[in-house]
Amino acid sequence: MKLKDKVVVITGSSSNIGEATAKLFAKHGSRIVVNCKTNEEGAGRVVREIKWEKGEAFYVKADLSKEPEVKAFFNKVIKKYKKVDVLINNAGHGHDKDIFEATKEDWYKAIDDCLITAVLCSKYFGKAMLDKKSGVILNTSSIRGVSYAGREGLIAYSAAKAALINFTMTLAKRLAPNVRVNAIAPGFVYKPMYDKFPKELTKKLLGSTLLKRYNTVDEIAEGFLYLATADGVTGEVLNIDGGFLLKQE
Repeated sequence: MKLKDKVVVITGSSSNIGEATAKLFAKHGSRIVVNCKTNEEGAGRVVREIKWEKGEAFYVKADLSKEPEVKAFFNKVIKKYKKVDVLINNAGHGHDKDIFEATKEDWYKAIDDCLITAVLCSKYFGKAMLDKKSGVILNTSSIRGVSYAGREGLIAYSAAKAALINFTMTLAKRLAPNVRVNAIAPGFVYKPMYDKFPKELTKKLLGSTLLKRYNTVDEIAEGFLYLATADGVTGEVLNIDGGFLLKQE
């Protein structure tokens, strides 16, 4: 797929990985739909910065765990562009309650944020892609979703991200041959908050990778760019983790 003039919808793109991905695709000539749940300031800034670089973008605020808001989000995109070419399901964040502390509602929240958002967006945008017989869906999972790498302190998050990997593979079967579906499993991606971590924790995290460093948001964005344009790849999970999974003992 050539990306110039393609309509690319990126959920959770008001900061971090989503922001970097939006800007990278915009540089390749795509028309970008930015999404936020609450961070309208960030979403507006991302749109302005894309436009400053002569790109095209607008943003939609929506809680993608709620189907009526997903449907409204979809309708706004279709009204403006009449189509969607790439959907990147990036919305979601960590949930860190221990199994003995988390309530049923905590589990529902983790699953809503990390799985259902992708399911609902794929339902609406994926059907539109099927109708036009082309499109790409990409999901942000996590190394914690890999079967042997879940983290005890992120048990609900790990389970939801594992489900997202299975969903990616199964959806690839459902939408083949005209719509491709893949995922990225990021490792330790740098955020400014990590600067506040104790030195021993930072040393432990980075020591668990082969590259001995954090990945960057730009590296994850480059992975999405590859998967969006790799016409022969579907049903795959691309690990961008600095060798963390390979180093597991």
